[in-house]
Amino acid sequence: MNKYNLKVLTYTHVYETTIYAKHFHTTTNNSTTSGFYSFYDENTLVACYPIDKTIIVSIEDIEEE
Repeated sequence: MNKYNLKVLTYTHVYETTIYAKHFHTTTNNSTTSGFYSFYDENTLVACYPIDKTIIVSIEDIEEE
């Protein structure tokens, strides 16, 4: 399991969030700059954030019990 610390930019402010997931995947459109990060726990989608508005600050490997 990984702990992803993110900063998400909005039009009015920046907020920080933490996502716990096994891995993430990026999806982009070749003809535009749009795309998103998809965070998964096994095959279950945990969260999605737009690439152009999201900064992955750190990724920590955490041990599962």
